[in-house]
Amino acid sequence: MRPIKSLLWLTILFVITFTLWIPPLCIKLPFSKFYYVYNKEKDISEKAELLNSRRYNVSLAYFSSLHAESSQQFYHNMEKLGHLDLVVAVITVKRKDGTLGYLTQSVARMDKLLKEDKHFQRKYLFICNVDQDVNSHEEVKKLEKYIPAHYRFKNITRIPHTSPHISLYLQQNHFTTYQKETIDYMFCLEMAYSMNPEYVLLMEDDTLPLPMALDVVNFKLKWLTLFRNPPMTNFAYIKLYYPPKWQGFANELRRILELVAIGMVGAGCFVAVFAFRKKTSLQYLYFIFGAVYFILVVLLLDRQNVLELRRIASQFYSLNISPGCCTPAMFYPRWVIPQLLSYLAGENNRHHTDIAIYDFITSKNLTAYQIEPNLFVHIGMYTSIHQNSRKDPQEFIFSMY
Repeated sequence: MRPIKSLLWLTILFVITFTLWIPPLCIKLPFSKFYYVYNKEKDISEKAELLNSRRYNVSLAYFSSLHAESSQQFYHNMEKLGHLDLVVAVITVKRKDGTLGYLTQSVARMDKLLKEDKHFQRKYLFICNVDQDVNSHEEVKKLEKYIPAHYRFKNITRIPHTSPHISLYLQQNHFTTYQKETIDYMFCLEMAYSMNPEYVLLMEDDTLPLPMALDVVNFKLKWLTLFRNPPMTNFAYIKLYYPPKWQGFANELRRILELVAIGMVGAGCFVAVFAFRKKTSLQYLYFIFGAVYFILVVLLLDRQNVLELRRIASQFYSLNISPGCCTPAMFYPRWVIPQLLSYLAGENNRHHTDIAIYDFITSKNLTAYQIEPNLFVHIGMYTSIHQNSRKDPQEFIFSMY
């Protein structure tokens, strides 16, 4: 009777899990296998726009609560201290639809985070406006009362005239949109570098830092420089955001090994629960059932949602070798910036900025990392390059408050 009872309990567990628990859970979780089965893309898009409006209103309320002169003075005082620990630059360009409020949200979140942070004692935040019509970016004009702003096509004097890239920054006409994008990126990076920081965080105006972002970065820096054997002091950068749509389980060796590892954990749990201190021929059955059960659960939830369990503590975030794509939030040590600028100056007409940066590290045989899960979220459902292009709306279903 014992084998029959065991099989019965295992069957009941499977039925309850995959009919009563997993489907309702997956309906609410973007990137799960059932999300688009039960949610229409139009409804998801409307929900994403509603969440964006709420975040924008919260950000406006945040700035309303600030004293403009005191906020500016905070960063001016930091700048006077000299050698800074961290400079954060928010690169921005005017969007066709100015009501989206992406820049306002990004600056509000980062300003709040920096002013509360205890790890980077000397820090500076500025808006880097790279729009050619410097007076048309209404969001910058509203925010520069609270946060320092610098302009590529206005006050370029902050960058030393000895810089070999001045002629690029003064260039008004560009062969392609992507060439301007790369030169804009160079300008903001060099502007931040000119303030003599230990590290630079360059973020795009449609990304938001999560509450633990600076805590995790600080922990990973300590791990790289103090606890890693041998210490890694010359990494090129740490990527703080990578598109969630590419973070799922896939036909890649590393992701397959992750699934196998999860299956082994599940197998061990089932043996421990159902066959603890019992020598039974069913141990192998429990092992197989446990592995299959856990693998099916995580496959249905998909890897993006499983990664969220790592947010319990800074120690659980992982550092992986950086992929090539995407620059919404990049963390650079000071030493690499002059070399990167020189490389981008020669590549700005041939590749997208992210690919050029990746080519730089591969050509120089440098190590760069990506943190998982992401420390930033992307809010730019509508891009600044392709004005009428909308991204997959499920990427933008999240709550920050």
